Amino acid sequence: MTQRALVLLALPIAVLSLEGCSTLSLRAILTRTEQDKYTITVRDTTQQIEYRNAPGQRGIIYPSDRTITATRRVEQYDSTTERHYPNFIRFGVFETVGLLATAPSDRGVGGGIFGIYLDPNEAFSSEIRPKSALFTGSLYRFGVLEMPLYWFDDAPTWSVGTSLGEIFQLEANNSRAVVGVFPLYIRKRFYLREEIPYVAVTAAAGFGFLPSQYLNLAGSLDVGSIGGLNIRTYAGLLIARSIEQQSLVQPYLGLGTSVLDFLNHPRELRRQWDDHEHSSWNIGALRLTPFLLLSGAPANSQQPSIGFQLQVAPTTIALPIADNRVCAGVDLFNVVFAFRQQQAFRDAVGFGYGVLPLRVGYWLPFGESRLALESFAMVSYFPHSMWQLGATLHVGALEWLPVGVSVGYISSAGFTVNRGTIRDVVDATILGFDVAYLGVSIGIAEELFRPSQLRYNRAVR
Repeated sequence: MTQRALVLLALPIAVLSLEGCSTLSLRAILTRTEQDKYTITVRDTTQQIEYRNAPGQRGIIYPSDRTITATRRVEQYDSTTERHYPNFIRFGVFETVGLLATAPSDRGVGGGIFGIYLDPNEAFSSEIRPKSALFTGSLYRFGVLEMPLYWFDDAPTWSVGTSLGEIFQLEANNSRAVVGVFPLYIRKRFYLREEIPYVAVTAAAGFGFLPSQYLNLAGSLDVGSIGGLNIRTYAGLLIARSIEQQSLVQPYLGLGTSVLDFLNHPRELRRQWDDHEHSSWNIGALRLTPFLLLSGAPANSQQPSIGFQLQVAPTTIALPIADNRVCAGVDLFNVVFAFRQQQAFRDAVGFGYGVLPLRVGYWLPFGESRLALESFAMVSYFPHSMWQLGATLHVGALEWLPVGVSVGYISSAGFTVNRGTIRDVVDATILGFDVAYLGVSIGIAEELFRPSQLRYNRAVR
């Protein structure tokens, strides 16, 4: 199995295992809970005054007899107050980096500027066609976790961490591929900007043990995290034995991005979760939208034409424009199927696949409820060209599982996929499409934020 296939298999595993953070074990790792235990004592004293006058008439005025009764009551009970703080420096689902000059220019992987622009036709191929490319290699990380490392007199910007796995694909040939499972990393950050989005220079030393043995010395310039999105430039030196036991010493330069990747400044470790600032209207792991085709179906079709759209790591960032309602977003992947007939697997199928599609729109919240209307325009530019206009009514009915009603129009460039894994699996003629649709969206591990939770609004108050 190629390294690209491993990327496609590891990514959903990382998304489901790390973003399903409703599990108690993951919450225990990511959250530090502090308790204040104390005893409350309530003291109460009641005084009752009773006057007793002698019967009959008296010509001399003198003080009346009175009786004072004092009742004292003491009540004690125990009380516990819990406070919840983040317990991690960095928690990320997926990071991808495009590497420069890791192989001859005609033997490149062809992953593009961020290393993720992969041709789906070669995902599960045993032979990846070498390409002439500037970014000849790629680096992928899944499930990154960094915890504070307190040494050197409790210096706050050190961290120690690991990841579910990382892959160095230095060229199209797998002989020099380096794979690490649970590598150990020590990092030191020097913050150039200490407000969101953070800017930091990071020095790192990583040690891989299995299946490859390697030392990775790297420095990076990091910008983020805002809505879980980050941009990084890398320079490093990789000393390793590849998975095929080939020794190598490889310097590299790279440009990368990461999604669902959250960074905490050390001061935020002392800020309760409820007081943390947010920059996005929504962040999620997956969003699935099955839909009915309102146009683009064969006129003589006796069966309903259906389709679905799958968005991986959809994120919508609030911009400080028009009361923070103008927004921009990106998905890691956007996949669209439009089945022209019920028996579509033997007939024509519309298919589109986009990597890091860009989205702009307008987010209209309804008060402080978890109800919002999003109108948007989205463009996918690689490997398939698509554009989409739509609107979705989001309803936060269940925690981490919002639903919505979507309507819109999706158009491709009329391409035809004649080969590759999609064509082999579906066993149909795969074409471009121009369809209007009406569907129901389902967010998986997705959170909708209220206006009062945005950091722009909190700064005003």
